[in-house]
Amino acid sequence: MLGPDEDFTLLSLSGGKPKRINMIKTICLLLGPDFCTDVLVVETADHARLSIQLSYNWQFDVPANPTQEDATKLFSQLDFIGDFCNTIAARVRGIVASVNFDRFHKNSAPIIRQSVFGTGADGEIGDRLIFPQNNLVVTSVDVQAVEPVDQRTRDALQKSVQLAIEITSTSQEAAAR
Repeated sequence: MLGPDEDFTLLSLSGGKPKRINMIKTICLLLGPDFCTDVLVVETADHARLSIQLSYNWQFDVPANPTQEDATKLFSQLDFIGDFCNTIAARVRGIVASVNFDRFHKNSAPIIRQSVFGTGADGEIGDRLIFPQNNLVVTSVDVQAVEPVDQRTRDALQKSVQLAIEITSTSQEAAAR
């Protein structure tokens, strides 16, 4: 129940794929766990442009007995979806720009997980990304699709896959004889 000096906070959250601001209007802040999907365009070190669809699992880390400060932190960012998607997109774009297409094509999931979660002192990829300003925790990143944006790149990739299949088939036939 609202007190006489209180009112609702209208949240304008980013939505759609790729994320666009002010797509979702709500007064209900779900604490999660929940998921979010985003599409971003990246460019590799050798200038291959790729469209990547990522899905994130997230939740707010709220203590069992929250204080007023904990509650205030939850509403400190008006568009937490847009903020965390933009942060992750910047991290992914940064790391993808430093690797060539072939390496990214073969190792896209670990490269993206490393860019989002970082690595610990032991060299292992982390398992969570924490946003301390509002206690948001991203717990997983799933690479759902990676597709070349440029038609020439798409054709070249298809040709290389067909060539690899032919080489494998030929070598297996030769081994069978």
